[in-house]
Amino acid sequence: MPTTLEVPSLQELNVDEINVSSAVLKAAAHHYGSQCDKPNKEFMLCRWEEKDPRKCLEEGRKVNECALNFFRQIKGNCAESFTEYWTCLDYSNLGELRRCRKQQQAFDSCVLDKLGWERPELGDLSKVTKVATSRPLPENPYHSRPRPEPNPAIEGKLEPSKHGSKLFFWNW
Repeated sequence: MPTTLEVPSLQELNVDEINVSSAVLKAAAHHYGSQCDKPNKEFMLCRWEEKDPRKCLEEGRKVNECALNFFRQIKGNCAESFTEYWTCLDYSNLGELRRCRKQQQAFDSCVLDKLGWERPELGDLSKVTKVATSRPLPENPYHSRPRPEPNPAIEGKLEPSKHGSKLFFWNW
């Protein structure tokens, strides 16, 4: 039996994209993680509970908006030190962060002075946290099947098989 699938319109899916390289993302990751923590966790909770990305478009829009605002603030306040930092990461093939500690320190102090954002401690962003959400809980958050009916009661007396078990087929 065919079902109809509701697909979002192009207007619902149209958002401003963030066109940045992996070096830019890696350079901004700690500050972005602390500034956009709530929208990101709200989106991931929605995706996990709903198991349908179409139901989480609004949360995804909030994540995108937070990221755009974050990079606009970085560009408006600390563009030079940020560019030096991500360029250093890009030239060091993103592998060795120790070669860019001087640029990282300059960027972190600029962000702290101009925006008031402290770099989170190592491991702070990976801690398990509870997400307080205003979304209602889905009807079946685990997408589990209903429990099967219990086996019916066996009427009569069970006798052992006349020829033994069919599962035991070799002799020693």
